[in-house]
Amino acid sequence: MANKYFQATQAHFLSKKLEAEAVLDTYFNNSVGIGEHSELLVEVNQWVEKLASAEDSLGVLDRYEERNKTN
Repeated sequence: MANKYFQATQAHFLSKKLEAEAVLDTYFNNSVGIGEHSELLVEVNQWVEKLASAEDSLGVLDRYEERNKTN
């Protein structure tokens, strides 16, 4: 079983990823969500950056875990 701190960190970034995906899905596929934001492109760009950051962080954790399996 993996370390609880590792699992919690992984869960944190997975949550951030899923939140960003949900918001972007709303903006891209649901006109109701779009009507609330006059600065839509700025908002979308911010969520894309949050998604990229979460995915990058998950990738770092995966590489860390792989490196430490052999140790």
